[in-house]
Amino acid sequence: MNFRAAAKFILVGLLALLLCVPVLMIRNLVFERQQTRHEVVNGIAEGWGKRQVVSGPYLALPYERHWTEVRRETVDGKLREIRIERSESNVLRVLPASVDWSGDADIGEKARGIHKARLYTVKLHAQGAIEVPARASHEDGTSRYKWGTPRLVVGVSDPLGIRAASGSHEFEPGAPSTGSGLQSPLRGHDLSKPGKVEFSIDLELAGSEAFSIAPLGADATIALRADWPHPSFQGRFLPASHDIRADGFTARWKISRLASQGIGDAGAAVWFIEPVSLYQQLERASKYGFLFIGLTFAAFLAFELLRRLAIHPVQYTLVGLALAMFFLLLTALSEHIDFAVAYAAATAACVGLITTYLVRVLKSARIALAFGAALGALYAMLYALLKAEDYAPLGGALLLFGLLAAVMLATRRVEWYQLMKTGA
Repeated sequence: MNFRAAAKFILVGLLALLLCVPVLMIRNLVFERQQTRHEVVNGIAEGWGKRQVVSGPYLALPYERHWTEVRRETVDGKLREIRIERSESNVLRVLPASVDWSGDADIGEKARGIHKARLYTVKLHAQGAIEVPARASHEDGTSRYKWGTPRLVVGVSDPLGIRAASGSHEFEPGAPSTGSGLQSPLRGHDLSKPGKVEFSIDLELAGSEAFSIAPLGADATIALRADWPHPSFQGRFLPASHDIRADGFTARWKISRLASQGIGDAGAAVWFIEPVSLYQQLERASKYGFLFIGLTFAAFLAFELLRRLAIHPVQYTLVGLALAMFFLLLTALSEHIDFAVAYAAATAACVGLITTYLVRVLKSARIALAFGAALGALYAMLYALLKAEDYAPLGGALLLFGLLAAVMLATRRVEWYQLMKTGA
């Protein structure tokens, strides 16, 4: 065995591993920039409106219950009866039998520096009725009850985003128990006998990134339209039907009260997402950094062995750094210009630099151009993977398998022991 060639293999392998360090540093930079973006988005949402969850409506019946607790104790051999007055305050919630929701959302963006937050304004309309039994049906017959003014309540997770509220009742801020939302005191409602409270609510809300409605036990229908073509339907219930177009989407939910018990804040939810976010694409791209360095170094070794070229470790290092620089350029450029344009510019810069450098290293303009073309094709395949949200793992696996198959087929006739004996 030619120990010089073996040493070269080991040295090149170590260089490839060392050059993964700057790639990992760039991945950490991407993570830091992503965290910065989250902080900026949260800061904008603090002043506009966070992810909104609308719950209800329901009727809140506040009451005080008073009762006497009787205990018998033996004191000095005598049985005595001790009476203790007890009381509690609580709120009884009466849910509507059915409620119909409709909403129309307009999506926009606000920027702070180079980062943008996806914001929305949604106009909601709710209509339904609540059957209220007489208060006697809620009393246990052994306590004294004092009933307060009933309130029609709509829960809103971030009241800062409430722009307007109107309808069949006049609303004021706050909600019993949670304090987050709107309430309308029903001062003229008589709780001594059964009644019916009909309601019609118009609500304009501002929020960011996501919106959901929790119907709280009622039979509910929800119809939502938005001018955003990339919705992600989440929550406990998916739409019964939806239509997604280039100019937006419409969706309709039908939720039974038999199935909506205990749904909390996750009834019908929609996220206004990007198919593949910028930092997700950057993170995916950086994961292929070692592949680019490894393939390039393997090609250099093949040129050394097959064409009897002597490529210095410094030249390996410079080319590896140029490959790592691609990911740094891509990260920096894509925060200011469109990702596709940034990717093309970073690719052109790195492929052009490496090709120009290899003309001298490989002592052949033709081979250097062929090498640059192959590297450009590899970058093109990587771009296709980055844009494929659902098929990225499959595409990545096929790419790696195809590259491995190409190397194995191209070198199947190479006598490696002979090359190692006579290699550089």
